[in-house]
Amino acid sequence: MNDPDQQWQKLVAAARRTSPPPVEPKSAPPGFASRIVALRESVIALARVLLWRRWSVTVAILCLVIFVVILTLHRCTESRAPLIETPDLQQPTP
Repeated sequence: MNDPDQQWQKLVAAARRTSPPPVEPKSAPPGFASRIVALRESVIALARVLLWRRWSVTVAILCLVIFVVILTLHRCTESRAPLIETPDLQQPTP
């Protein structure tokens, strides 16, 4: 049987012989920085809109709750005349 270390050594030697050529870094395309800044500004604007929408929904729900509380307090404390008035009963005299 072959020694596994010997196989690994052959594999390492083959990998060292066929090393890829060094890759030169590429420069950014023209106008890349300005597009990134514009994208950043649009993302910030979108975040502001979403924040406004979320808070506006929260404030609308809070206003609705306050309205319902005031309405129930007003209706519960108000004494209204009954729809059908009861007649005055006169007691017969003996």
